[in-house]
Amino acid sequence: MNRRTKKIGLFMLGLSMLCFSGVRAQEQGVLNLDLQTALKIANDNNPTMKIADLEIQRVDYAKKESIGSLLPNVSATGQYTNSIMKSVMFMPASFSAMMGGQSYMEIGYKNSYTGTISASMPLVNFALWESIKAKQNNIDLIIEQARSSKIDMAKQVKDAYYNVLLAEASLDVLTKSINNAKETLKTTKAAYEQGVASEYDYLSAQVQVNNLNPTFLAAKNGVDLAALQLKMLLSLPSTQAVKVTETLSDYEDNVTLLNELENRQAEVLMNNSTMRQLDLNIKNLQHTLRMTKYQHLPSLAAFGQYVYTTQAEDFKFQDYNWVNSAAIGLSLNIPIFSGNTIINQTKQVKIALKELELQKQYASDGQNLQYTAAIDNMRTANEQLIVNREAIAQAERGYEIAKVRYSTGTGTILELNNSELALTQSRLNYQQSLYNYLSAQAALEQVLGRE
Repeated sequence: MNRRTKKIGLFMLGLSMLCFSGVRAQEQGVLNLDLQTALKIANDNNPTMKIADLEIQRVDYAKKESIGSLLPNVSATGQYTNSIMKSVMFMPASFSAMMGGQSYMEIGYKNSYTGTISASMPLVNFALWESIKAKQNNIDLIIEQARSSKIDMAKQVKDAYYNVLLAEASLDVLTKSINNAKETLKTTKAAYEQGVASEYDYLSAQVQVNNLNPTFLAAKNGVDLAALQLKMLLSLPSTQAVKVTETLSDYEDNVTLLNELENRQAEVLMNNSTMRQLDLNIKNLQHTLRMTKYQHLPSLAAFGQYVYTTQAEDFKFQDYNWVNSAAIGLSLNIPIFSGNTIINQTKQVKIALKELELQKQYASDGQNLQYTAAIDNMRTANEQLIVNREAIAQAERGYEIAKVRYSTGTGTILELNNSELALTQSRLNYQQSLYNYLSAQAALEQVLGRE
């Protein structure tokens, strides 16, 4: 029996370890990423967006609260009073003589019970109506702030993603370069051992490989660091393996979008999130200004009241005589003088409104400057791409010629190394200029308010 139990225990242990290893393998699975997937993950995991959604709900409830102020307000109260010392009423001397010289008499009973139902509803209240409009503007502002967070997050993710692509492209270029150097070393070593190549050529080939190794290792570390930064932005664990499914070369067609984006300056004032938030803040102050001014205006409200009451000296409730009364009416409130507080509040809001209008003007100039800078950076990167593309073709041709010359003995190892170095540099320059274009394009899309 014990052996059987032991076997079952071992079986269950093995099964649990197998399940754990499966889960562990799933956790450590490689996550394939393209730009759109990265942006979606960033939006789903962005706490700012979740907070913005909750804030929208909060302000929406505040708006409903203001709308509720337009509806009737009904309340009920109940009151019991025990008159330990009753109220009295003084009488004229003529009545006092008739009552044996007593100059006052007690009024009411010892126990008093009152039930009241009251209702009121505003009929004319300009400040309240304006506050409801202000609440809707607050909702629009929060939505715009959430959109701004999304745009800023998209810019950061694009920069990090393009940085990964640049790091991988640079590593690929350096891998080709070090492979070429190792192939040259292999060829030179064979020639040296056969007495065809000199010891200098052999040493030069070794030095070339050794000089490339630190740069190659730094490029590998650069890929890891760029991927780590991207994972941080996406709120992914640092242990999560990711693999980008695109290369910088896949975005070469995006360079043709320059002409389309050059004539979009009007979008800066229309869709730029900073400008739209300033507009909404100005509207908020305009609502506040109107609400402040409306405090000078009369307000009208309707009210009604129903009272059910009785009084007695004892607690014989069945013998009580209950009476009721009701009243309805209108209440008109006309502000006359409030110590100039409303006037001073109005002046404060007007000054704040002027400050925001000045900020909007400065912000408009700043956003237009960013637009111009982004277009100039894209144009410069585009020109560099054309030049670097030609440089790569020339460097590849030069490397092939130097390689043939060295293999036939008419060229030197120095000539070959220089041509290979020029080819590597031209390829790196091309990848860098492509990255510069994409980074400038991301900055332009941010200015234009594109998500």
